Amino acid sequence: MNAIEIQNLKKKFEDKEGTTWALKGIDLRIRKNQIFGLLGPNGAGKTTLIYILSTLLLPTSGTARVLGYNVTEQDKQVRERCGLCMGGTYFYWDMNAREILDYYGRLYGLKRSVRKRNIDMLIRKLGIKGFEKKSFGNLSTGMRQKVAVAKSLINEPEVLFLDEPTAGLDVEVAMDVRNFIMDMLQERDMTAILTSHHLQEVEQMCRKVAIINKGVLVAHGDVEDIKKRLKVPDIIHLYLNRYENLEFLRKMRGVINYGVSDGLFIAVDSGLKRLDGIARELKKRKIAISDMEIKKASLEDVFLSIVGRKERGLRFGRFRRVG
Repeated sequence: MNAIEIQNLKKKFEDKEGTTWALKGIDLRIRKNQIFGLLGPNGAGKTTLIYILSTLLLPTSGTARVLGYNVTEQDKQVRERCGLCMGGTYFYWDMNAREILDYYGRLYGLKRSVRKRNIDMLIRKLGIKGFEKKSFGNLSTGMRQKVAVAKSLINEPEVLFLDEPTAGLDVEVAMDVRNFIMDMLQERDMTAILTSHHLQEVEQMCRKVAIINKGVLVAHGDVEDIKKRLKVPDIIHLYLNRYENLEFLRKMRGVINYGVSDGLFIAVDSGLKRLDGIARELKKRKIAISDMEIKKASLEDVFLSIVGRKERGLRFGRFRRVG
């Protein structure tokens, strides 16, 4: 079953300067029980889409369903089953973490015993214990964000929307938040939709992603399948005893480009598949390899190729084009 079903979803904003189409006809289906990555540059439409799915915005046209419920016609049912966590969330400054979580538990209509059980569990598992009676205004940035994550889970949601949940956090706290979310997904029958500019974070947490650019869905599916479909290259990085007369590399199967900077960088369709052949050819020409490394194409490379940034072969290592 699908957790999310979106069909021809559009959203426009109008002001005195004119009309802006934030979403231009999104079609997307997200299956249950996974962390799904939603990517795009600033202004792509990611947050607008999250707001529509969580019933904070109405679409201009098209339909969106969460767990089978129409977000415009059955918004109450959607809200009861969803949680929303945003980076940089603020609450009442003089309330402490326990009071904040209890307040939102009441808004969801949770019984007192259920609220206490959920609050105790979230405070313990997110490492808030010892800080739960400090006012929100006196908490660190990382602890505030942990409270925001806890708030989004107080109602035991089936779908969790995470919009930049680790933005501005230090490495250790961001890791705590990521690990907690992944643990919760394993423990519960839950689906999470994650937006983040930390593409390594998305690659770690998500197997499937969708990339939005200028309000249009430009790619979606399994990360590895997208890499293959877009032919984003791997990079073979070699240190040699000399770097002259390398033009023969262009004629080798699988080689897309090469260049020299801090060593030799070769963009290839498959690093593991092509390395042996390249090494044999270099040895035949009496060019010795002193060190080597293969950089597999990352989600960042896929993202940059889709949104029209520099090709990876020229960006990686900042090497100059040869020939």
